Amino acid sequence: MIIAGERADAAWIDDPAARLERKNSFDASLTIGAARFNRDTGRLTSNSRPFLWAIDKETGLIRSDLARPRRCPVCDESPGPELFVKDGFRHVRCRNCGLIYVSLVLREDVMEKYWREEMTWMSILNSEPQIELDRRKFQYGLELAAARVKGRSVLDVGSGNGVFVRVAAEAGWESAALELNRESGEKMEAEGFRVIVKRLETAGLPSGSFDLITFWEVLEHLPDPRMTLAEARRLLVDDGIFLIMTPNVDSMVTRLLHDRSNTFGGHSHLNHFSPSTMNALLEKAGLKALEMETVITELGAINNYLSFEDPYDGEAEAFMPELTPALIHERLWGSRLLTLAARGDL
Repeated sequence: MIIAGERADAAWIDDPAARLERKNSFDASLTIGAARFNRDTGRLTSNSRPFLWAIDKETGLIRSDLARPRRCPVCDESPGPELFVKDGFRHVRCRNCGLIYVSLVLREDVMEKYWREEMTWMSILNSEPQIELDRRKFQYGLELAAARVKGRSVLDVGSGNGVFVRVAAEAGWESAALELNRESGEKMEAEGFRVIVKRLETAGLPSGSFDLITFWEVLEHLPDPRMTLAEARRLLVDDGIFLIMTPNVDSMVTRLLHDRSNTFGGHSHLNHFSPSTMNALLEKAGLKALEMETVITELGAINNYLSFEDPYDGEAEAFMPELTPALIHERLWGSRLLTLAARGDL
């Protein structure tokens, strides 16, 4: 519910039709079209598989000197049955909690170097169509958060190109960014933002520093998301909240495409959350979900696949008119899972 004193234009939060309209406004399949969006942002020509050189030809897996095994990052169970190997990374499902995750990940120093220097994905984030849709998405999330918290201090973990902290500052939030990428961090600092160039667990930030902590498509990249959330929990004010977005492994597009889905990229997408495994992760970190929904339908990729076209570069008409954005989000089949969470002891 909207807290008294919030802006009148936030009334859309409790209006299902208006809320769906807001979601649809940053859904590329609905506003631009899948093929055009993927072309115009550079997704179709980018090198999204940067560690193919590191695959051991005998095992088909990432070389052992660059990788390390891990257990389930939610419940610490040993790796379950293998689902598939993609680009040298073994994807498994946890026997205990059901999380789909990468069980052999790159060493921490290898990944940290990659994130500090990576610019291929950053160029996609900096494309005009991506920035425009991201701004609408971030405004959507900020208004959801503003209706639940009194203060206006926010820490954005994994800020990428800095669009979120800019949108938050424009909306009157005191914005801080945590970002390892060297070039992006320098650019945000030049604009006057507070930038923390460390991992959250080693940043040494004071307890109770922020009203809102955001993880926009970050938890899927972390080898130990439970530890990161537990540290972030310490940084929240007592009535503060988290805003978390991750890919949704239960989405319609991922269930159809399986390992062909772009959500599976073992060098960086290590954890694949569903509503149930996200709830399990939050509980393990001492948090609880206040609200959970999906956004971004990927209807373009779905229709292309069902019409025997390239999922990301086809231009097929709707295969099933009954498969609407409203139905997809009602069933939590959207490609992104958006969660508001708070401390579990309050």
